[in-house]
Amino acid sequence: MFHHDIMASVARERVRELRERGEAERRAGVVRRARECWDERQSRHMPVRAARRPGGTAAAPGR
Repeated sequence: MFHHDIMASVARERVRELRERGEAERRAGVVRRARECWDERQSRHMPVRAARRPGGTAAAPGR
């Protein structure tokens, strides 16, 4: 019985590792596809506009 418990524990750890790896790979795939889709959508629908002034932290002109 002792050997069976050890082997069952090893199998559970292995299954948990495989599930975690699979979930991480699926999340990475979803993120990659979302980025590709968003990049394509932005390039197709949203033209890039030039900024009126350099940076948002520039000081306002004096009077």
